[in-house]
Amino acid sequence: MNWLALTLMVSLGTPAAVHREALAYLNAGRYAEGDKLCREALPGFEAVYGTETLEVALVLKDLAEAYRGERELVKAEEAAGRSLEIVEKKLGAEDANAALGRDQLGEIYFEAHRYADADRTLRAALLISERSLGPENPHTATILNDLAAVDYIERRYSEAETLYRRALAIRETVLGPNHPHVEVIRHNLAELERARKGQPALLALNR
Repeated sequence: MNWLALTLMVSLGTPAAVHREALAYLNAGRYAEGDKLCREALPGFEAVYGTETLEVALVLKDLAEAYRGERELVKAEEAAGRSLEIVEKKLGAEDANAALGRDQLGEIYFEAHRYADADRTLRAALLISERSLGPENPHTATILNDLAAVDYIERRYSEAETLYRRALAIRETVLGPNHPHVEVIRHNLAELERARKGQPALLALNR
């Protein structure tokens, strides 16, 4: 490693440190600051680690989430898609991180009202997650919730309810009955019942 690379590493911090800072911004809803942090870190990390590395994929994943929060969905799709490509190249298409990357991309498609793309991407994510993480994993539950939202939008209410109830059972077992992520599923089930009665409903995806 040359002196320029070492200087860049000192000035940028580690990918893990940037990831932690980006998550803090994203969790606080400070998407513009997360966007700025990731965009500024990305060229340096590409120079130090290479353009097709997991360090770069992690920054791209955070950048996609920042863009998503800013409703810049085209940019979010581009960043998430590139991140997923790197993960699949480095770790394989059946790796758990590929499932999480596909889930992120599916959520972006959903918010862009591209429901067929969301359905296809989330179903692939679910299969990978069930194999790599297990059918009772909290990440699998997140994908189930997201896929149920697609079924809901497409008025496949019975299918949506089945997925929501499976996700709820996983989260209640793993996280406890009062966890905020459990409340998300309960909210969505209640909204599903409102929709069945012809009332306005508003679903929630996890971030």
